[in-house]
Amino acid sequence: MRWHKPKRLRSALYAICLLIPGLIASESKASDVDLKDSAVAAPVADDFGAYLLKTFSLSAQPVLKQSVFVFGGRTNSGNLGDTFKYGVGVPSSQLTYDNYIVGGAYQRDFVQFNSGLLLGAEIGLADRFGHYKACCDTVTYSQSMVNSAELWAGVSFRDAGLRVFDVVQVSPGVVFGLSAISSPIGQEGEHQVVHQGSAKVLFYLGFDLALALASMPNTELVFRVHHRSGAYGTLGGLKEGNNANVIGIRQTF
Repeated sequence: MRWHKPKRLRSALYAICLLIPGLIASESKASDVDLKDSAVAAPVADDFGAYLLKTFSLSAQPVLKQSVFVFGGRTNSGNLGDTFKYGVGVPSSQLTYDNYIVGGAYQRDFVQFNSGLLLGAEIGLADRFGHYKACCDTVTYSQSMVNSAELWAGVSFRDAGLRVFDVVQVSPGVVFGLSAISSPIGQEGEHQVVHQGSAKVLFYLGFDLALALASMPNTELVFRVHHRSGAYGTLGGLKEGNNANVIGIRQTF
């Protein structure tokens, strides 16, 4: 019996010695996989961080401008979606446009990001006029001309511009702020009655698409969707105010 114990111990030691390299190898493989995963994840995280940093960091050489925008157009009797489509698809039996709008706006850039995005501010004044005091499910038509003044101000976001074939420069933009009017007109007049609200002060949204010749980048032809919104009753108890399709010239300097 004294000789069996050393043999058993020796066998156990051999088994342990055989198991240890396997355990070490498996741990090293697991650590290698973890290292490889972390090595792959690190560049992705670094690239995304670098992208954000580059996109939203301030430009070292900003090109900040001021501009004056003069425009004219018509107020659309539909909702914002109909206005974006310029009334295309609206049944012929329905009135697509009711009143008119003319105005102007001053815009100034304050910050430019590396991505080319420009952050600024805009203030504008317009006259809405026509014969429709209320429109368009229930029409209140005036024989005399009715007028309504509009004043808006907001934050502007504008792209510096993309050149297409080195001929045309395309620059989209958005303005978000508040709009105040002297009196409701068109569909705002009807919305006030239907929703028992007030269109005096609503949110303002302006969606721009500006086109300019590459040889004359400071003179732009601008298409704008001019939108007043209550944001589903947030302001004035109204869902929507007036919408308009306008076109004009913007001169930057």
